[in-house]
Amino acid sequence: MPKTQINLEGWQDYRGNAAGSLLYVETSRQSEMPVRDQLNENEKGFLYEPNYETSTYGLMSCYNVKNINAIVRAKSRYILFGTRYEGLSDSEKRNKYLIMGYMRIDKIKDVRTRHIQRFMSNPELQEPECMQMEHNWAVYGPMHFVSMDDSFLVTDEILKEWGYKGHASRQLKAVFQKEHLDQILSYLDSKEDKIDEYIAIVDEFKEALEEG
Repeated sequence: MPKTQINLEGWQDYRGNAAGSLLYVETSRQSEMPVRDQLNENEKGFLYEPNYETSTYGLMSCYNVKNINAIVRAKSRYILFGTRYEGLSDSEKRNKYLIMGYMRIDKIKDVRTRHIQRFMSNPELQEPECMQMEHNWAVYGPMHFVSMDDSFLVTDEILKEWGYKGHASRQLKAVFQKEHLDQILSYLDSKEDKIDEYIAIVDEFKEALEEG
């Protein structure tokens, strides 16, 4: 369950295909859980996406717009969140490519105007990525995130066996079709949902930023 239920007025119902698009997430090195990089440790920004707190991606910040727009255009029903884990745990999965969670897209909304208006009101902010785009889709739907040890391990061998091109790296843009998507979802669903812990960790990070 999201920590904050957003107002869904103006959101469109989304009918996607039985496919899951892989999306890379910059994750924290200061957490055992593979949470988003809230503290800009990787120098990619103080990240608010995926937004576990509201069960959205793209609403709270103008980030990764091209990739989310592409997922919506492709009609993928699921986003699979992947990362190369470099956090505090010394597990054997450290420094390997993991899928630690997913989101089922139920609703979408074009939030380009929202982000541009925010920029116009705060011109000291960096110009939003969506400024030069026709659309900036935000997505909403249930999320499920697991611990690092329970994450689904993606390897070059699995990709080759399943017939996908590319390597298990941050550049991987795989769209998993139903047979393989079902395997990934079934695996993650069999593991305990840790999203409340994800939220608690990023809340601590946000408090540290405010105090700092």
